[in-house]
Amino acid sequence: MAASLLATLNPISAFPEYHGPHPVGTVDVEIPAADLPTPCNVPEGAQPTIAFRIFYPCVKPSSHEEDRPVRWIPQPQRLTAAALLRFLGLKDRNASVLSYFPQQLYYIKLRAHRNAKLLEPPTSNGRWPVTVFSHGLAGSRNSYSYVCGDLASNGMMVIAVDHRDGSSPIQYVRKTANTEAHVVDTVSISHKPNKEVWEARDKQLRIRLWEVSMVYEALVKIDGGQELENLDFNTSSKRRERVDVLQRFNSKMDLHRPGKVSWCGHSFGATTVTQLLKSVYYSAERPADAERPLLTPSPDSAIVPQITPESSTLLLDMWGLPLQSSDQAFLLDRPLPSYAVDGPEGNNVLSVLSEGFFKWQENLNINKKVIAAPTKPYKPSATGKPLPAWARLRDESPSQDSGYDSQDSQQPERSSSRPASEGSEHNSPLSDVPAETSPTRSIRRSKGPHMFYVQQSQHFSQSDFGILFPWLTRRLAKTEEPEYILELNTRAMSQVLREAGIELPGTNDGAILDPNGNVRKWMSVRIEGERNSEPESSATHRKLSFSNNAAPTDDVSKGQNAAAQLDL
Repeated sequence: MAASLLATLNPISAFPEYHGPHPVGTVDVEIPAADLPTPCNVPEGAQPTIAFRIFYPCVKPSSHEEDRPVRWIPQPQRLTAAALLRFLGLKDRNASVLSYFPQQLYYIKLRAHRNAKLLEPPTSNGRWPVTVFSHGLAGSRNSYSYVCGDLASNGMMVIAVDHRDGSSPIQYVRKTANTEAHVVDTVSISHKPNKEVWEARDKQLRIRLWEVSMVYEALVKIDGGQELENLDFNTSSKRRERVDVLQRFNSKMDLHRPGKVSWCGHSFGATTVTQLLKSVYYSAERPADAERPLLTPSPDSAIVPQITPESSTLLLDMWGLPLQSSDQAFLLDRPLPSYAVDGPEGNNVLSVLSEGFFKWQENLNINKKVIAAPTKPYKPSATGKPLPAWARLRDESPSQDSGYDSQDSQQPERSSSRPASEGSEHNSPLSDVPAETSPTRSIRRSKGPHMFYVQQSQHFSQSDFGILFPWLTRRLAKTEEPEYILELNTRAMSQVLREAGIELPGTNDGAILDPNGNVRKWMSVRIEGERNSEPESSATHRKLSFSNNAAPTDDVSKGQNAAAQLDL
């Protein structure tokens, strides 16, 4: 009874179960950068190690196996929590609250199993699909654990990158053979556009793009069975001995087919993904006299052949200010790789906005500009060679060339907390038909690009913050149903991947991408004809905290000024 009372009084919620059919395991990885091939020149400010977390479908540990919890606040917990609170700018008057919260934060754990055994892939090629996730400002690999874990439960390996560019409240860098352990603190940069701000954000993006490219190099080595020194010991809580966990991923990741890795990010992370795809895809045609590039990959770097028009692009509340750097006009003028000749024409591009960002008109305009189709088909001068037939998804039968299982394949059915009425009565073809009984050879692709927003959601709703602090977000930002908001995001992302030829278990959820679908709170955003509409000169000067001098309009949820300080 006492435990029940404490749970009632605890203002911090626990994570709900994931919605997919698979249990989820996690492994933390930190590798010396010197042990990896360098895909480009090392940018100024880059750290000597690369860190990321792998979320993956796992075999649930049995009752007699050790199941070490994965804490939401990583060690050292007190310093990490203090750094986050400093980032939020909370004052001394909150001291009584701050003395209580860290104790509660300590006990939050992910719905995941540390170092659990990898589930054998049921896919036709015996490998798990891979998604790389980039976090936003004030974020880390922990801050999006629910959306990353939910994607993993739906049948993919999700690589959550830790960015050491000063965009996190704090980052810890382990000791290597040549460098000492140290801390990377947050860097304070204005949200008002000017030359200094764009240069500062470009500097961060150079680090971020290099980090993602290095992470990809690490994944290729891990998948190839090559030994890498993991500085995160992943020790057992009982025996305190090092656990070698990376070998279990040998030959289990679908990394070698061009365009099969998907790229996802939130806010500044969505900006990172956009600039990464364009920087790699258009690198060969960038003029020598163009302003300073964010990334110039070596032709033999692992990431170059992976990024193609078939690369699925999943953007959550993309932040437009860094995209408008005058030094990066070359990238802004070019469409996403999806629109190249013989590409899928945006069908593999998804943008999900919060209601707060949807009502931020200037940022909405640049989001539309980035994901919309160009007015004319775009063929890069050097990288626009048509893909081989096996790599293209123009055929009406994706199972023949995309890795889909045939209609006779057996796949576990997707479980979901959503009401059966949502989408099940809609006339979208194959909507909510179990994968093991559906004619996957005739699955249809929804016309893209896809842009939606979720009613009663704010910028932090796509992170863990909305789920863990529902009482605060409901009171200050008028958000509702945080778990449902994130489920809509993962449903849409999963369906875009299915229609892009990525093998995932469960149902074909066609209604979630239908602009006229019957999905509660899920609102389609019109994009057609708006590719060339330039943002106003003040386009992205608005602070992410929405606390600029101009008062929010009446239709923007009251209270967001305080709650939206977190750009997680």
